[in-house]
Amino acid sequence: MIRRLGIQATLAAFIALSMPAVAETRETLEQWIAEALANNASLSAQQAAIEAAEADVEGSDTWADPVVKYGIAPETLEGPNMVGHRFEVSQKLPWPDQLSASRGASEAGVRAARQDTLWQTRKLTASVKEAYARLWYSAQAIELHHETRALVEQLADITRQRLEYGEGTQSELLRIETELDTLDAQLVELQAEQGRLSASLIPLLGRRPQPSELVLPVPPRMPMVADIPVETDHPLVQAAEARTAKAQARLDAAEADRRPTFTASAGYNSLWADESKRWMVGVGIQIPFSGQRQNSAVRRAAAEVSQRQWQTTQAHRDLLASIGDVKASVQAGYGRLEILDQRHLPNQSAHWEASLNELASGTGRLEDAINSARQLTGVKLTREAVIRDLFSARARYEALQPAQAISVSN
Repeated sequence: MIRRLGIQATLAAFIALSMPAVAETRETLEQWIAEALANNASLSAQQAAIEAAEADVEGSDTWADPVVKYGIAPETLEGPNMVGHRFEVSQKLPWPDQLSASRGASEAGVRAARQDTLWQTRKLTASVKEAYARLWYSAQAIELHHETRALVEQLADITRQRLEYGEGTQSELLRIETELDTLDAQLVELQAEQGRLSASLIPLLGRRPQPSELVLPVPPRMPMVADIPVETDHPLVQAAEARTAKAQARLDAAEADRRPTFTASAGYNSLWADESKRWMVGVGIQIPFSGQRQNSAVRRAAAEVSQRQWQTTQAHRDLLASIGDVKASVQAGYGRLEILDQRHLPNQSAHWEASLNELASGTGRLEDAINSARQLTGVKLTREAVIRDLFSARARYEALQPAQAISVSN
């Protein structure tokens, strides 16, 4: 009779432990993302880079400032005649394609800065989601550790009952108490690890989050993109393409610098006695003496164009490799979760119930029951780890998707 009552009480406690707890207050992932986007220093610096690039566009296609020269004849200051002086205004005349190339380079710089900011935003969002999943998992590990201790406490109750009726041994009870002490020591380390993880998120969020208030659902399945076209609008590739366009515009400007430079001037010289000769206009021309400096600049600009083109190709290849890697992780995560839910967790739950019943009836070993309790919560913790990894992989996958794929999935 005592054994049946003990088993019934144990099974009732096990069912109660299986019911999910409801937190009073919860922090949402959307709140984390909003805080990170508002407080992240790197993202703010990237916004400043966009402003600097936009400011550079304003003066990129303007003419050079005119040069004003003025001279005076000191000997005429004290004489009876008019003071002799001379002034001249000169203006360098740019080639039209020079100005357009300069503006094109600046506009490409703006596009690159904006795409860098968009990519930084995507990476930051994915990092926040991964951090949210890690801290949630830390809280789940502590919660399941408490569940493990509760299961071992049930074994302790059964062992004490069996000891009172002469069916157990003192060594078994001491073994249970040692196991409880071990679990308490492990809990201290889990809590310390949670504290370290929470503190590490201060640079990301600007504050220390509360792990007990996090909720992470199982991410639903989403369609996977089969392949990414060569012409993609992903910010990582578009930023590289913008830098290539900027380098090409610089090459065009360097090619234009090979031409002669013209200067228009106008002036007045009062030293001429003939008033008809005092006003003058003129044109100056600056011809490259050897062309070595200009040719060196062209070669350097051409090499930069080639470098940027190869970097764009590599960025696209890296994007394809990252998508393939994360895609495999997402698909594997769903497969592992399905096995855990449909087979592993039910089988381990049944194994624990059988071990509990065998120990209560005197046919089972205490060590087997302890291992079964640890394995049950271990399987549950493995499931939480799969959800954490799946959620993180999904976040990285979304960050790597082109804009078209994101708009279709939404």
